[in-house]
Amino acid sequence: MKKKTPKSKTVKKSKQPEAPKIKTVIFDMGNVLLHYDATRACRAFVKSCGASFLKIWMHVLTSPVEKAYTRGEISSRQFYKHCQSIFKNPVSFDDFKKHWNEIFWENEGMEKILMRLKKRYPLFVISNTNDMHFEYIRAQFPILRHFERLFPSHKVGARKPDALIYQRVLKAIKYKPEQTVFVDDVPKFVRGARKVGMHAIRFRSNDQLVRDLKKLGVKL
Repeated sequence: MKKKTPKSKTVKKSKQPEAPKIKTVIFDMGNVLLHYDATRACRAFVKSCGASFLKIWMHVLTSPVEKAYTRGEISSRQFYKHCQSIFKNPVSFDDFKKHWNEIFWENEGMEKILMRLKKRYPLFVISNTNDMHFEYIRAQFPILRHFERLFPSHKVGARKPDALIYQRVLKAIKYKPEQTVFVDDVPKFVRGARKVGMHAIRFRSNDQLVRDLKKLGVKL
């Protein structure tokens, strides 16, 4: 009696995971849309007010008061008054604004990416910023015209990476976290977005950003 040859089992190919269905792209502003260097302001203040670089850096540019300013808890005039208490020599408010604001320059090539993206996706901004910087950027850099809505931290009342800023923005734009991708150059801010369920990309260069967006199924 012939033995039956066992039938070979058909191995089913595992399905590749589908790319997420991204419906909107949200950008950070500083060192993504625009480049900036805060040491420019620090050096300008050293020349005009006489205090040391380290003192200005610690007590003005990276101080708890600066963070309160970026959350909208104090006004520009109140922040200026605090800074005057650090300076050896008085600086006029107009000169203070000039030194404070003239730290930004264009990220060449970013505008072309935004123009391609906005044909298919609404674009938004989440940025840790303050009233003086925000109004200066809006006046000097037309790149912000590509965005449907801007969410600066001093208007939202929270800073990245606090979950509250992402949650408030998601509620305002009416998208689920998994429908969004957030682009930021700072690792802890990227992690903050992921913690609330958003897709997130750490920005390093324009070319890398395009590649990473395409991996998420974003069409450019």
